[in-house]
Formats: sequence, structure tokens, C-alpha cells
Amino acid sequence: KLHHIQVEILNEIVRMCEKHSLEYCLIGGTLLGAIRHKGFIPWDDDLDIAMPRDSYERFIKLCESELNSKYHLDIYETNPNYWLPFAKIRKKNTAYVENALAKRKDIPHGIWVDIFPLDNAKHQNSFLQFIQAKLVKILRGYISLKQGYTAPTDSLKRFLGFNLLRFFSIKNAFTIQKKLMTLWNNQNTQYFVNLASLYDYRIETIPKSKFFPAVKVEFEGKYYNAPRDWDYILTRVYGDYMQLPPEAKRVNHKPVRIDFGDKDERES
Repeated sequence: KLHHIQVEILNEIVRMCEKHSLEYCLIGGTLLGAIRHKGFIPWDDDLDIAMPRDSYERFIKLCESELNSKYHLDIYETNPNYWLPFAKIRKKNTAYVENALAKRKDIPHGIWVDIFPLDNAKHQNSFLQFIQAKLVKILRGYISLKQGYTAPTDSLKRFLGFNLLRFFSIKNAFTIQKKLMTLWNNQNTQYFVNLASLYDYRIETIPKSKFFPAVKVEFEGKYYNAPRDWDYILTRVYGDYMQLPPEAKRVNHKPVRIDFGDKDERES
């Protein structure tokens, strides 16, 4: 039922993308599931897509007038308690409450699909990109800290979080983070990088020609856009991606409550 709702959300996103000629593709575990299982990885509980930054920004804007009223765009501009450098589309009147967020009553917990922006990168590895990625990560940690999602685990992080950055508002932190992520977007570069990912930025810096023009792959009985050279990308991120991981590593977001919006609420 969770997967069914996530595909429902995906179909609404794809509807908007196709109507307005926006580029998107499946990524991460969703792409892996499409290739290895023709659908979700059986134990997976989220769905990830990516868009080049220009399509991503156009999509965010279109949500104001085009997104079906059953769904909600979750970003800082719509949720002052938000903390992530990418967007989520959630289904209203549902809940997928992660253990780590269970105490937060001030945020939406609806079942979601993640949308990651792909930004320009000049090289697959350089000192400037290392600094860029490091600063984006520091700001991500700072925003998470200030929004109350994490606590500093040592005195150095406490000092950095509450002293060096304390004069930055959350809004300013998001603005600076986006400027850093889009540093090369006014230049014609050879690579995309997904700086919003938790994977190492070098793994996520990939030639644009590997992404687009997209190809179609089967996912849960329908066909969706996937990177043009999905084998290159999956190998880069996962290695031997057709090999199942050990059972101990088949994990999800550890929900404490799921509500599908049909009064079928389940505890886990």
C-alpha cells in the first residue's frame, strides 16, 4: 500500500513534467529497483527522482498552480521547519512517521517522493568542488541543528553550530546553500552533480551525457524516464548492483506509524 501511494505521487509529478516538457529521471534505489526488480526494492520504503536544476525550479514554481490538491510541496518556502536541500511531494491525510522524527508534531509526515536537483559541475573531482561540497554539507548540518532535528555530538560541532554560524538565519542559510550548489550553473559544463545526496559528491558527479536524453525503464508495471546510461550510474554508485546485499543491510526508514489515509492505520 505504501508503494502504491508513492507511485501515485510519482504519476502526478510525471504528469506535470510531461505537460511542461520538464526533464526528470529515476535515481538511487528507485533506479536500482527498476533495473533489478522492475519495481521497488522489496524492502525499500521511499522513491527518488532527479531533475536538472532548471526543470527542478520550474517544477517548484508550477506546484503553486498545477499540483493536484491531494498533494503538498514540502520545502522551506512551504514549511518553515524544513531542513533538506531538496524537495518532497507528500500526499495529504497520510502519514509515514520515521522513528527519528516521531517527536516532531510541527512538520508534515505525509507519504512522500523525493525530488533532487542536478547542478552543473566542472570536473568529477577538484579542490574547488571539494570545498563546495564541504560547505554545502556544513550548511546542511547547521540547518538541521537549528531546526532541532539533530543535536551536536561534541564540543567542536557545538561551537561551530552555535557560534560561528549563529548569526545566519535559517532563510539565509538556505539561500547561501543554494548559491553554493548552483555555483557553476551559469557555465556550460560537462557534468551534473547531486550535492543534495548523502553519497560522496565524487560518486554523484556524472557526465550529463549519461543522464539525458532519458530512456524508458519498467517500474511497477509502467514505464518511466531513467538515465540514458543507467548501467554506468548504478555501477558507479553501487558497484555490482545486481547482487543482493546481506539481509542485515536491507533496511528502511524505521517507521513508528503509517497511515494510508483510509483509516487503515498501522503500528510497526
